Amino acid sequence: MAELQEVQITEEKPLLPGQTPEAAKEAELAARILLDQGQTHSVETPYGSVTFTVYGTPKPKRPAILTYHDVGLNYKSCFQPLFQFEDMQEIIQNFVRVHVDAPGMEEGAPVFPLGYQY
Repeated sequence: MAELQEVQITEEKPLLPGQTPEAAKEAELAARILLDQGQTHSVETPYGSVTFTVYGTPKPKRPAILTYHDVGLNYKSCFQPLFQFEDMQEIIQNFVRVHVDAPGMEEGAPVFPLGYQY
């Protein structure tokens, strides 16, 4: 089996050449705020609507972090504490995250009727 090698990622390129460091920091902060909000999408399946939320921008040749919550939860209630943990910030800045919610488990979903079989 091949050994894993540690790779140092150093992508410190300014968004615009000649941009002042202050303007670059402001642009980075604005982009981070937008990416932290996530983009929510829904896909209709034969079993109901599946909602997923994407955080970050896909990067070529980089894997994504894909999550699927536990029973009775959604992605926020299951994974938000993990991804907001200070030590995770350095990790997640290098990956796009895709959080999948099971049908009927997304935020604001109506309560299942009595006798509903999931």
